[in-house]
Amino acid sequence: MEPTRNLVLVHSQGWQSVADFEAIKGFVQEMAPDIEVFIASNDAPSSYTRKKAAARPALIFSPIRLQRFKPDRGRIYQGQPMSKLAEVQRLATAGVPVPPFEEIRPDTVLSPETYGPLVVVKPSYPFASWGQGVELQHRGKVRYRPPEDYPPDHPGRQGPMIAQKFIDCGHAMTCRVLTLFGETIFTFGRESTRPLALDLGRETYDVADFMPAPPDNFVYATHEPDILALAAQAYRAMPEVALQACDILRAQTGELYIIEVNPGGGTWMFSSKLADRYRERLGVEDLTAEFDAFRTCARLLVERTRAEAE
Repeated sequence: MEPTRNLVLVHSQGWQSVADFEAIKGFVQEMAPDIEVFIASNDAPSSYTRKKAAARPALIFSPIRLQRFKPDRGRIYQGQPMSKLAEVQRLATAGVPVPPFEEIRPDTVLSPETYGPLVVVKPSYPFASWGQGVELQHRGKVRYRPPEDYPPDHPGRQGPMIAQKFIDCGHAMTCRVLTLFGETIFTFGRESTRPLALDLGRETYDVADFMPAPPDNFVYATHEPDILALAAQAYRAMPEVALQACDILRAQTGELYIIEVNPGGGTWMFSSKLADRYRERLGVEDLTAEFDAFRTCARLLVERTRAEAE
């Protein structure tokens, strides 16, 4: 069959292995002879690939934001960094359960009825990561700080800080669900085996210290239907962001909350800098196997290319 549409997979060095995209390309070729697949580098204009890909209606997929590669035509799905405040506002507006939150302003007074005794204070700056600048504080101690009062490397210098209700899960836990167009392709759950014991006499806590080191925590891949359904709901709140890494908490009472979806797209967990750690902790060699990730990605990209290439 002569191809009638093109699919462009945009690879970014250091963020994804090009071998992953080659594998997805192979599955697409098996499934869809009507689609020609190109792999472009995000680190170069890729002029030859760009011109060839523009010869037919095309769909472009890049986990992170397009940089040097600028397609001449096509429906584009790319990572879209946004402030964490804008992110939770989008989710809340769409009815996705997120913990109560607000921007910390000079006149902010947090309601005890809404927030309870403890509040997570976190930066809104979209490029803050690895828990940078995140603290657990007593609600009554939360105060506005002007940006210049933060240390030079603190993300509070780059944007507003957010107060978010602390969700008591009974023990430290988080579950990341990686989705493409709302369908799960990878999960990584992490839970402490110790009950969460907070000393209310302390003024602040480093949230990153809550999760003890192995063997006092365990990791797992989850198939819990309500968790996966919540990740799909988050995608429907931001359908322009194809790749989402949803961080989900389950409260002691059973309710689920999404903390963030990491729309910037630096979360291709199969070949990220943390991939070896995921393999070691999960005890697997192939991180794609649990959800047949690359074949699933290929199927979803085929469906989108046939429906939306332009």
